[in-house]
Amino acid sequence: MSAASIPDDLFAAPAPDRSFVISRSQLEMYRKCPRCFWLRKRHGIEQPDSFPFTLNNAVDFLVKRSFDGYRRRGELPPMLQAHGLNAKLFSDQQKLDEWRNNRKGIRWTDPLTGVTLYGAVDDILEFPDGSLAVIDYKASGSADGKVYPSYQFQLETYTYLLQRLGFKTAPTGYLAYFLAVKDQEFEGQLPFRMVVREAELNPAGVADYFRAAVELSQSDRVPASGEECDLCRFVGETLPVIKC
Repeated sequence: MSAASIPDDLFAAPAPDRSFVISRSQLEMYRKCPRCFWLRKRHGIEQPDSFPFTLNNAVDFLVKRSFDGYRRRGELPPMLQAHGLNAKLFSDQQKLDEWRNNRKGIRWTDPLTGVTLYGAVDDILEFPDGSLAVIDYKASGSADGKVYPSYQFQLETYTYLLQRLGFKTAPTGYLAYFLAVKDQEFEGQLPFRMVVREAELNPAGVADYFRAAVELSQSDRVPASGEECDLCRFVGETLPVIKC
């Protein structure tokens, strides 16, 4: 049995009324698996929790603190200078703290549907022409940081939100990668190699996903699973065994 062949009546419980807020990560969930998104937003069924990325979170905290120090001094961090960026860090620390907050973030409410889209950024660059560009920090054990599709869409979603709020945006977004160096002796300290990757963005495409996600969230029809959704595949393969 494939994931898509799970019986529709398995999820036939009445859907509760709920005021709608869609986070950036939930919109990414919709892209990967409409069924998992629908279960979350229509029926309140959460996916199982994953293990917390405590080391990544620690790097994120330290990088934010470091970048904020450069911001106060009016300087560009060396890794961004090395990339040749003619820009400065977004100077409004109070606004940035709000945009970074996971409970607030950059948020915009669609006047047509009343649905709010939001996401929490890591940092923002400001160019001489006043345009803004999103920077996202990434800690990884890989040898070389890549612009994965999910990372690209993450940058596009944040940029789309900035545009909806009336900000002028740059055509590119940036990933500040902190790559663990694994060819040195480990003496209680983990060195990182720092690289910047940039991506050409198409934030207009986010609008189509957002509209489709809003429509699906209001539907009672069970959508198809994402082709590469491991969770739906697991349910689809185990269901006939459990029913035996």
